[in-house]
Amino acid sequence: MKLTKPVLLVIAVGALTCPFGGVLLAKYWPFSQAMVAQSLQEDFPARVTFQKFHTTFFPHPGCVAEGVVFRRLGHAPDTPPIVTIQRLTIESHYVDLFLRPRYLARIVMDGFRVRVPPREAPLAPSTWHEPKSSTRVGEMILDGSSIEIARGDDKSPLLFDIHTLKLTSISQSTPMGYEVALHNPLPPGEIRAYGHFGPWNYAHPAETAVDGHYSFRGADLSVFRGIAGMLSSEDKFQGVLGHIESQGSIEIPDFMVMRSQHAVHLSADFHAFVDGTNGDVQLERVSAAFLNTHVLATGKVAGEPEHQGKTTSVDLSVHDGRIQDVLRLFVRGRTPPFSGVTNFRAHVTIPPGKRAFVEKVRLTGDFGIEGGEFAKDSTQKDVDTLSDRARGLKPDDQLEDNDAERVISNVNGHLELRNATTTFTNASFNIPGALARMNGTYNLETEVVDLHGTLTTEAELSQMTSGFKSVLLKPFNVFFKKKHAGAVVPVHLIGTYKNPQAGLDLPAKASPEKAPAAAK
Repeated sequence: MKLTKPVLLVIAVGALTCPFGGVLLAKYWPFSQAMVAQSLQEDFPARVTFQKFHTTFFPHPGCVAEGVVFRRLGHAPDTPPIVTIQRLTIESHYVDLFLRPRYLARIVMDGFRVRVPPREAPLAPSTWHEPKSSTRVGEMILDGSSIEIARGDDKSPLLFDIHTLKLTSISQSTPMGYEVALHNPLPPGEIRAYGHFGPWNYAHPAETAVDGHYSFRGADLSVFRGIAGMLSSEDKFQGVLGHIESQGSIEIPDFMVMRSQHAVHLSADFHAFVDGTNGDVQLERVSAAFLNTHVLATGKVAGEPEHQGKTTSVDLSVHDGRIQDVLRLFVRGRTPPFSGVTNFRAHVTIPPGKRAFVEKVRLTGDFGIEGGEFAKDSTQKDVDTLSDRARGLKPDDQLEDNDAERVISNVNGHLELRNATTTFTNASFNIPGALARMNGTYNLETEVVDLHGTLTTEAELSQMTSGFKSVLLKPFNVFFKKKHAGAVVPVHLIGTYKNPQAGLDLPAKASPEKAPAAAK
């Protein structure tokens, strides 16, 4: 084959430039062990060492390092390394070495492990300063990685197993893309997320930009003592690391407070702000629904100086909900003990700790219920009998539309829940012919009811019974008679969830035959 002059010219130029290029590569070769270690130590506040290291030339220029160890500056010498990498592979292209200096096409980290020490771990002063790096990376692969976060309260570390992680367009001056699939340790479940992060703000890390979308699947809530259920969540977020705006939804098909053993389908939409530097969450609005009741909530989940872990503090409101839905979450038995349309406002606090949910939750609120009825026939019958007596009706008296008058109306009051015991104050309700005002307690653990108060009736005391008892009670009318009312007498609702009893609570001296029997 005859060589033309242009071809000969190209060969000649190549012959002259190749040695020159070889000299430049030898002098400025970026993949020597010393250069790679220096570059890593400039980008991270750590001392970097390798067990093995070798350079690669074909098919791509680069290097392979094994047994890579990052020891954070300022840590004691015997402190475990903060990062270890079984095998670090760096790949570039020969064209990029000349046309795009400090550009790396691909970095692969096999066996990437991060160990985050407790927050209280002391740091000695170091001379590391914020880097001004011009290195850019096309993509970084960290499949099969893990992050272990130590906790200083004698709890086992949190371990995040990262199945896949891909970072793209990495540089100090532009946002990088990320795609990640990982196992979340608490509550345990699978997370997938993608979006953008950075560039990292070294001077003010909380100002680092972030956005993305994540899904959380199969989160097992039973790891939190006292509750159970499998949670799924979708979320879109954006903002800066210290103030991330988040909007999403939650589904728990089988949410349960373990004490009650009643599973309900709980769903919620939320709008919140998250501090990514410490995990605190400000709940701007949460709209939750279970059974036939909707709850609106605002509040926060945040750490407090005097406690380890996060404290949940939430304000709740319910409009035209069902009291039986609320009771179903907390009480045992196949049917809630009471039903009716409810409105309430409450402040709920859930501190961290190992106690069961019903033992540590604290609630203060005001409530109202309309159209209330007891589920247990015998209890409702006692209330109905008490209503008849309050109107002075005899057992044989008949009223039109009798069923419509059996409801309990205008139920109002204030309650406080502490240590699984609900304390009611200034509670009041109407039954046909009477107004009751009561105070007392209901224990969620033992299911003991202990409510006492007064019943203002249309009938006089002696009219609330019949026969010889009525004659005996007539002299006492003057003691219980009130202006514009027949009588004001003590009443109670006592017993247990399975066997509640409503009746008069008269002192024994009011009748030679115990007065409470008059209500039966």
